[in-house]
Amino acid sequence: MVREILTLKGESDGSSTSGDFPLYSDLIYHDTSAPWTPPTRILIPYGLKAKIWAKRIAAQGATTFTIYWSKDATAMSPAWEAIDVEVLSSAGELALEKRRPIVIRSLTGKEGFKVSWSQSTASKAYVELEVEFTDEE
Repeated sequence: MVREILTLKGESDGSSTSGDFPLYSDLIYHDTSAPWTPPTRILIPYGLKAKIWAKRIAAQGATTFTIYWSKDATAMSPAWEAIDVEVLSSAGELALEKRRPIVIRSLTGKEGFKVSWSQSTASKAYVELEVEFTDEE
């Protein structure tokens, strides 16, 4: 039985009207001596499932938050499919916890997901996800 829960956090740059959130976690390691860019996509290890149990979103203006998944997130230009959309019609925050999580299965080890934002006027946006990686049903 494998089970790991990650809190992934992301913040927009505040100057773009759309993009993918760079995602941070205490379990995403990097070489601190080299320049580092946080990942914008999370790969799901072969045979595991990513279960998104909670979403917390916030923005300083109207923002659309979209979770995408891809069958091959390792490709140079992956084909992304939207699986969840949340809209803040004005500045504010929203916390959602799921009784039934969003489940993304990895059958090849190449599947992955990302979170994007879209705004009409550029402003800061924030996302936080509670994601469980597990091999259990």
